[in-house]
Amino acid sequence: MRTPKLVTNYEYMSDAELASLASRTADALRTNTNFPDLDPSFEMYEPVALGYIAKHAITATSRASTQQTREKDEARDALIVMMRRVATYINNFTDVSSTQLSSGFLPVAPPTTLGVPGAPAWSRLRHSNRPAEILLEFGAVRQAYEYEMEIAYETDVQGQLIWQTVGTNSSSRGNYYAPVQDGVRYYFRVRARNRKGISAWSPVSTLLAQVDG
Repeated sequence: MRTPKLVTNYEYMSDAELASLASRTADALRTNTNFPDLDPSFEMYEPVALGYIAKHAITATSRASTQQTREKDEARDALIVMMRRVATYINNFTDVSSTQLSSGFLPVAPPTTLGVPGAPAWSRLRHSNRPAEILLEFGAVRQAYEYEMEIAYETDVQGQLIWQTVGTNSSSRGNYYAPVQDGVRYYFRVRARNRKGISAWSPVSTLLAQVDG
C-alpha cells in the first residue's frame, strides 16, 4: 500500500501560487492540534509565511522598486526552506493522510495517475445576499489543486472581452467578486491547475449585475 506524503518542494510555484499556499498553511496550522510538537514550530513558521505574503503583495504591482523585489525573492527562498522543513516533519510524524492534509500542505499525487487537469465543465454567476457582490461558481476538477478565475465587463476595439484575473483559490466553493456596478454585464471563466500544467478555460458564463439601492 502506498504511504501518503506531502509535497516538500514548492520551488516550482509562481509567486502568486506560493503566496496563496503560504496563507492557506498558516491558517490551517494556526489552531491545529494535530502537531503539538511541530518542528519548526508555528511561532517560527508564521512570520516567515506572512512576511512573504506581505512582500509579494508589494511587488505584485508595477510600482515595486528593485530593492523591494530583491526582498521579496529573499523572503520567497526563506519560505520555501521553511515549508520543506515543516512538511518533512509532518511526513515523518504521521502517515495518516487526513492528519497530513489538515496542515494545508499539498499531497503527493500517485505518479501514475497525475496528469494535466481537465477544464471545469461549467461556470455560473449568481447574485449574492451581500450588496455589490456576485458569486463565482464552477465544477470541481479532479487532480486540480488550484483554480485561476477571470472576470470581464469591457471589450476592446475589436469587440473582444478584456479579461482580468480575480485571483486563485484551492476550492470551487466560496468564491465571489466585488464590487460590481448596477446594470453592468459581467462574464466569468475559470481554469484548473496542478503540478503537471493548466487546463483549458471553462465555458463562459454571464450575469447582469443588480445592486440594491
